[in-house]
This record gives sequence, structure tokens and C-alpha cells, in this order.
Amino acid sequence: MELFPIRRFLSRDGRAAEKQAAPAPPRMKSLMESGCAPFDFREKAVVVTGASRGIGREVAERFYEAGASVAICSRKQQDIDRAKDEMAGDDRSRVFGMEADVSKLLELNAFLQGAADQFGRIDILVNNAGVQFPKPSVEVSEEDWDATLDTNLKGYFFAARFAAMDMMGRKAAGTIINIGSVNAVTVVQGMAVYAASKAAISQLTKSLGREWAGSNIRVNCVAPGFVPTSINAAVLDKPAQLRAIEERLPLGRGGTVSEIADAVMFLASDYSSYITGQTLYVDGGITLLHG
Repeated sequence: MELFPIRRFLSRDGRAAEKQAAPAPPRMKSLMESGCAPFDFREKAVVVTGASRGIGREVAERFYEAGASVAICSRKQQDIDRAKDEMAGDDRSRVFGMEADVSKLLELNAFLQGAADQFGRIDILVNNAGVQFPKPSVEVSEEDWDATLDTNLKGYFFAARFAAMDMMGRKAAGTIINIGSVNAVTVVQGMAVYAASKAAISQLTKSLGREWAGSNIRVNCVAPGFVPTSINAAVLDKPAQLRAIEERLPLGRGGTVSEIADAVMFLASDYSSYITGQTLYVDGGITLLHG
């Protein structure tokens, strides 16, 4: 999902793209791939925003496979319908989907209320919907700024607020997981606004984790590094660029959506019952190069 400026990876003679790529170390299988998924979310109602593709889609499917009732949203109804079909087939008893732009509070609240009405509660919220508009800062428009912050920050806060009010109203424990980014702590040219929004999410996670701990609501953040998805398909089509990025990573490869979902499932489960207010970087070690 996150990109690093390619020129930083070039040798002084500018020929890094021509080098023979070093073989990547073997990747361990994710929990789902290994067939050893210890998570049981039966009787849990889970909401995942931005769940029609990529990380959000994988997270939603994993919760569904673990027995949860799952509510998903996206800005296009056809994407939601396709996701529901592929996730649950004809059995819609544990799936709720609705078109919603999380930057618009009326649409966001309608989706969250629909999920709460459908399943009777919200036990787990995964704030995943996000946008980015990579460009030099001097070219950023007010529309770019508003779209990024309204989706990546305002949407996260008000979704968390709605879920927390539902949990508090029932005097029930709950879990909120925000999807952040390594861009919160690394510098990538052309990503200033996106980075600001993700840095804000890390601080929001701490603040809400502290504020709602007394209500037994845990709030954590998962911050992915470079994870190939549709958002960076242009890079995947350029082998030289992809090699340059992967050679920069300490683990020598990009991550997978399944590995990000592993982290989300862990933080949503009782295995992490004593963890709140934290950001977990799932990044192949890239943050080790910046601290």
C-alpha cells in the first residue's frame, strides 16, 4: 500500500534498476495460509469500512470465516454486492453491506446504524477506508486536503465514536482497530497530506485508548508497510521499481494482505486483552531504517 521514492534506492551511477535482484528470503506462511488460525469470533458483530478490496476485503473475509457477523461498506454498491456474494454466497444471515462514503457523516452513520440494527450491536470496529493523492505539496489543492483528512481522520473518529457509544450503552467490552501506515513515521516525497493523516491516526489511537479504557474498550492501530494491492498496481507492473522497493526492505519482500489481517485478528482477539493505545507496525522492518 505504501510506496517509497525510487530514486532513494538508486546507486550513485543510477543503475540500480539494472542490477540482478538478490533472491528474497523464503516467506513464512500466514496463519490463514498455514491452516492454523486460532481465532474464534462466533457471536461477535464486526464492522469493517472500505471492505470491497485489498486489506479491508481480506480482514472482512477472515472475520467471516472465523464465525463473526460482518458489516462492510464501500463507496460503490456494486463492489459491496460482489464482496457479499464472494464472501457468503446465498447465505446473507451474517453479512450486511451498504454503500457509504465515510467522509460524509450522514452516510457513515446510516451504515453504522444499519449494522447495529442488523446484528443488534457492534463488538469490533475496523477503520480501514482511506484515500491518498500522491503529488508534490505545492500542487495539493484544498479539495485534496479535505478529501484526505475527511476520509482518513474524520471518518475514523466518528466511526469510533459511534461504535464506542454502542458499546458503552450496552456496558459491553469492545475493540476498535484503526488501519494506519508506516508513513506516520517515515518520509516519502509527495505524501505529506497522507502522512499527516496517518500520524494523526496513531495519536488518535492513543487518546481514545486512554479515554475509553475505563469502559473496557480497547483501541489499537495496525500500520502496514509496503503491501501490494490494487492501490499500487502501477508499481507492480514495473519489475524494476518493485525490485528496488523490495531490496530496500530488511525482510527483502513486500507484505501480503493476509499478514496484515493476521495482525488485525490478533488485536481484535482475547490474545491481546492487555493491549490498548498501541500502533503495531507490520512493515517488513522498514521503520528500523528510520529510527
